[in-house]
Amino acid sequence: AALPPPRQPQTPVLPVEGERNVLITSALPYVNNVPHLGNIIGCVLSADTFARYSRLRGWNTLFVCGTDEYGTATETRALEEGLSPRELCDRYHALHADIYAWFRISFDTFGRTTTPQQTRIAQDIFQRLLARGFLLQDTLEQLRCEGCGRYLADRFVEGTCPFCGYAEARGDQCDKCGKLI
Repeated sequence: AALPPPRQPQTPVLPVEGERNVLITSALPYVNNVPHLGNIIGCVLSADTFARYSRLRGWNTLFVCGTDEYGTATETRALEEGLSPRELCDRYHALHADIYAWFRISFDTFGRTTTPQQTRIAQDIFQRLLARGFLLQDTLEQLRCEGCGRYLADRFVEGTCPFCGYAEARGDQCDKCGKLI
């Protein structure tokens, strides 16, 4: 009886002047594997719990998440599975969405980092930071594979650790001795 009456869901959820507006998001899961219970507990469950609490309080609540489809992890998995990164992302995004729906995670929006809208938002943020002088341009040396014609992220680089001699060290650190390379 102490709770306010339930709020009628609105689509889209937009801020309302004079009301408590709550935006909730959680870590964006990489789209290179099947989410398991540990991922759900560690990534989205606490955010989902808070979203449900906020809605019960009658607060104007928006809970968003989505798959992170950029990065080396996606590229690596696509190579392992013989798929293009886009094919891999399409497959795993659908899988993630189905699993979260099965667990009844209460996202208002479960999107993707590769959508045109997300791209416009990210580029707008970048352009505003650039225009205000908050970005630094620098040069970075990076290994390149002449065979495949691309620059290599650290996880694609393997060799012998110069500190302990471990033969399967990655380009950024040695998994045996833990030293940064």
